[in-house]
Amino acid sequence: MHRIEQYLNGLVVPKDELLPIERMALYSKGEKVDRMPCCLDTGETLSYLINTPIDVYYHSAEKMYMLEQYIFDNFGSDGAGLSTTLRGMAEAMGSEIRYHANNIAQLYKPAHTLRDVENARLVDIDKDGRLPIILEGLRMVKEKLGDKVPVSGTVTGPFTIAAMVLGTENLLIGMIKKPEKIKALLEIIVENNNRYIQRLIDMGIGIGFADPVSSTSLISPEQYRKFSLPYFKKNVDFIKSQGSGCGLHICGTSRKIWEDIRDSGVTCFGLDNVESLTEAKEVLGGAMCIQGNVPPVEVMRLGTPHDVLRSAKKCIDEAHDSPKGFVLTSGCQMPVNTPVENMQALMDAARIFGRDL
Repeated sequence: MHRIEQYLNGLVVPKDELLPIERMALYSKGEKVDRMPCCLDTGETLSYLINTPIDVYYHSAEKMYMLEQYIFDNFGSDGAGLSTTLRGMAEAMGSEIRYHANNIAQLYKPAHTLRDVENARLVDIDKDGRLPIILEGLRMVKEKLGDKVPVSGTVTGPFTIAAMVLGTENLLIGMIKKPEKIKALLEIIVENNNRYIQRLIDMGIGIGFADPVSSTSLISPEQYRKFSLPYFKKNVDFIKSQGSGCGLHICGTSRKIWEDIRDSGVTCFGLDNVESLTEAKEVLGGAMCIQGNVPPVEVMRLGTPHDVLRSAKKCIDEAHDSPKGFVLTSGCQMPVNTPVENMQALMDAARIFGRDL
């Protein structure tokens, strides 16, 4: 803890010697880097950093780019990128979304019920919902920052999209009462995702998945293997067929499906702070990079820089020697009004404790 106290009393933090894109390229090859990689898990919740209401951010490619530029300039995060958000693809498929100035968007009216789910449609990536806005934002981020930092696009997992197309309760009911309808819907969602993914690949942008509804906090491992994994794997297989890899984040508990994730073909897994990095290193570390898992609410949003440094150091101590690599980050996206000094402390933790490992 001595170095933490020094930091709080004005310790000079070592300067980065490499650009993020250089660091990540070397680290992915197992070569020595100046410090451990660290990424801020950003997105619409941090639009306050550029004095932009969240609902405005959602509909402005320029604001999306501006936030990524701000984060790179002020923190030096080892990643930049934009997400479809959990409801973006569902909105393109017809779900109605309600937007707020100071909170994330919410599902207002699902596109379908179990009675008419067979009418679910394929999307036009260039016209439907906010997808064209997000793609334009990614184009700007890639153009302006792509020579300095790896740029990625986050796609929502098929099962989570199904929850936003039907409503989560209807999805859970449908898995029991109308399983074939749910599977047919998931096939359409897979194709919609692949259309979007192809555009990301064409742009030279990395790919990650967010799939919170697949958490074992909500469904059983058996349901995951029957209704989520096969369709997620179709997206992963499509990405692999294009010569690319992808990452995955699942909120909440996921330990009971780690073996499935290990065999799914993903190259990186981000675990929620409710799970153990030590155990993830043992189960997943030989197959993929792992990342996490400073608590986003209790520590990043509500804690102090001291709390952030202490939590980040614990993560580094537990996972720095994971065989396929480790990236320090929060256990999920950082909440609205996360203190700037806490974000700085997370990045600085990698610069202080993530050297010469």
